[in-house]
Amino acid sequence: MTERRDEPCEGRIDVECSARVWVLTLHGEHDISTQPTLREQLDFVYEAGGPVVVDLAHATFIDSTVLGAIAADWQGDGDEAVRLVLVAPTNYEGSRLIELVGVGRTIPVYPSRAGAVAALAD
Repeated sequence: MTERRDEPCEGRIDVECSARVWVLTLHGEHDISTQPTLREQLDFVYEAGGPVVVDLAHATFIDSTVLGAIAADWQGDGDEAVRLVLVAPTNYEGSRLIELVGVGRTIPVYPSRAGAVAALAD
């Protein structure tokens, strides 16, 4: 069966550890329906420890609830904020939303995953 391009692409989150940096890669569409899963994955990697990259390069759609979950978890509930960066290529459709909600003013945004991981790996 061939997937039709006009059908919504179900959201998926891949989690991996690369160079002691957690990388969450969002694929497909992410909105209020996938936001709880994203929060669960963010909680998991925060508890495991280490810096976090949220890679949006493969997400075909994100809404403000997704960015809100990332920003809320980034601020943390303790004295220290989590070391977290976003990947949003310059041609990424969600870059305008990132700019509109102001996430890029508080969370560093990199155009590539390699650059983001390198920035956090010490």
